[in-house]
Amino acid sequence: MREGATDRSADPGTVTMLYLCMEVAGCPTVCRHCWAQGTGYGMMPLADIERVLDQAHQFCAGQGLGFDAYPMHELAAHPDAAWLFGLFNSHSGTVKGAGQVGGGTMFEPWPTTGVSLAAREDWRSVLEAAASTGTVNLWVAFHGSGEVHDRQVNHHGAYAATCLAIERTHAAGLSAGCNVFLTTESLPQLDELTATVSRLVDAGKCFETASYLPTPRSRRNERLRLTLPELAPVASRFAELAAPANRCLWTSLEGRTEAAYVRQALSGDWPAAPDPAPGELALICRPNLDVYSGLAGLYRTRHGNLRTDGVAAVLGRALDHGRQPDDALWFGSGPLPAPDELAARYGNPAGLGIHPGPESVRYLWLDRARQLSR
Repeated sequence: MREGATDRSADPGTVTMLYLCMEVAGCPTVCRHCWAQGTGYGMMPLADIERVLDQAHQFCAGQGLGFDAYPMHELAAHPDAAWLFGLFNSHSGTVKGAGQVGGGTMFEPWPTTGVSLAAREDWRSVLEAAASTGTVNLWVAFHGSGEVHDRQVNHHGAYAATCLAIERTHAAGLSAGCNVFLTTESLPQLDELTATVSRLVDAGKCFETASYLPTPRSRRNERLRLTLPELAPVASRFAELAAPANRCLWTSLEGRTEAAYVRQALSGDWPAAPDPAPGELALICRPNLDVYSGLAGLYRTRHGNLRTDGVAAVLGRALDHGRQPDDALWFGSGPLPAPDELAARYGNPAGLGIHPGPESVRYLWLDRARQLSR
């Protein structure tokens, strides 16, 4: 294997924590940028959620492993949403003091599309339940205003619903933050969009272009990626509006183009990608209780069904299968080309599209390589 190549078959380390992403409720929106690939599947009954969490937690304790779980794709869409905050916190092995009085919560901030919250008659009790477990801020996403936002999330009326959800958040005594995903369609709405965000959002504001992932949605969304000439004239405006952690994007736009990343890769100055969750075995539990290796919306090796095969058997198979790097989940086993090789063969040295970071561009190059090999 050539020096600098990425070996996806290498042992990614010992498992110390089992993380179970539980698909408890489908998402009413189908966002183009969404890393989690939410869709409108059905609901997992509360009794199943409770049983899986209890038995999986017990299994991990018996194996000397930590345990954590999170409800996807849209907690607010579940009929028992108010109960789920405390339930999942009580099983969290990563949030200090989760499930204890005055302890932490995994739902801070609580990310939500806002659409389901706007549709609920019991919205106040759901928000109060979140607050009672430690949630202070909700976090929503804007993709434009009006129909532009609705098209990006494939849901008519989603923009109005998101605004209503923020108003309800304030009425319940909580705050709201947001990501604003900028595209060639939303940038012309800048005045209207920033006015809405300034009026409604009282926590952090993050303005960015979406990261690229090797999915059909992301390929479609790539057509709307903004370029340096389009964003440079308004960069200072976004820097003023954005939360401090987001300002570096707007003060370093020239270094965020595909062309800049090509130069960086060819110079051998590509940053190493850290393991986002060392020791964690990430699994997906589908609504029918099938369990897969993978990430949210990315199902790979099936290990069985928790109901028919039993929790110990299924999770035991998953542990035997072991951890896989995220790259392997997206692109399969075996070595990947190094960034300099990818840049030379698949990068656009004149590309001016703005990316939030190097991994977005690397995945774009890897996906180009895969598409061209077919």
